[in-house]
Amino acid sequence: MKRHTTPLRHPLVAVASVLALGLSACGDDTESSPATGPTTADTLPPVDTAPPDTGGDGIEHPTGPDDVVLRIGYEGGFVPVDYAFLNLPILLVTGDGRVIVQGPQIEIYPGPLLPNVQQRTISEAGIQALLRLADEHDLFRDVTYQDDTNIADAPYTVVTLSANGDTYEHEAYALGLGGDGTEPDEERARLASFVEQASDIVTAAGADTLGPEEPFEAASYLIRATVADPSSLDQDIPPTLVDWPADAPVRLADAAECATVPADSFRDLFASATQLTWFVDAGITYQLTVKPQLPGVPAC
Repeated sequence: MKRHTTPLRHPLVAVASVLALGLSACGDDTESSPATGPTTADTLPPVDTAPPDTGGDGIEHPTGPDDVVLRIGYEGGFVPVDYAFLNLPILLVTGDGRVIVQGPQIEIYPGPLLPNVQQRTISEAGIQALLRLADEHDLFRDVTYQDDTNIADAPYTVVTLSANGDTYEHEAYALGLGGDGTEPDEERARLASFVEQASDIVTAAGADTLGPEEPFEAASYLIRATVADPSSLDQDIPPTLVDWPADAPVRLADAAECATVPADSFRDLFASATQLTWFVDAGITYQLTVKPQLPGVPAC
């Protein structure tokens, strides 16, 4: 399998820019055709996204549980290290027919330690609808996306597609953040349109395409440990101190960047923890950032 990529840079950006990109990319332009003026949703033809009856003649894609057929996310930007570590895709479709998304987060403090990640099954017709949409937006090829936004420190919109034996990565800087949110460049407009319409396909799919939503159960967790700083606390809400398991396969002193732990051994511990649960290991108190290891993501 060939892997087609364009260089990925990591500029600095404010956290607000990441949130703004999430909103902008979900409301950007539809598919573009050659035009001399700015590309907008009003000037582009609509794309038929109804799930096709493939009859076994659809677009070939990998079918393994750890294979990524489609991944849409945001990378880079001037964000805290823990925020960057916790970054999850907004949409992930696996080869064995699952849609994995970020679920809603309850608005309490301290919130749960574990992020809310949900999954649903998706039919082959639903996968074919997404792949056909990518084909209609001409994304099964190498593309270099121009950056004429003059915006500093913004994140990238990153779309990964695997089909017909190839893997393609599309990375566009500050997509949808320039000016009034339109993309005058045709290639950028196509990518913005695909991100919007792919999300719409999953959102609007019926029961015959998507199964019921349920929590995503990872086989392992990725963790990052930093020495706790008591001066950062709100004095009205003290932390809860919990001993790190003596038989844990990883010592927290060795998890300063990233470590992998089995979910079966840590699911209950992490599920009962909050953002103010601190873990004590070898006499040192640590704060943890924890996320499930998603399909296609290597262990630390």
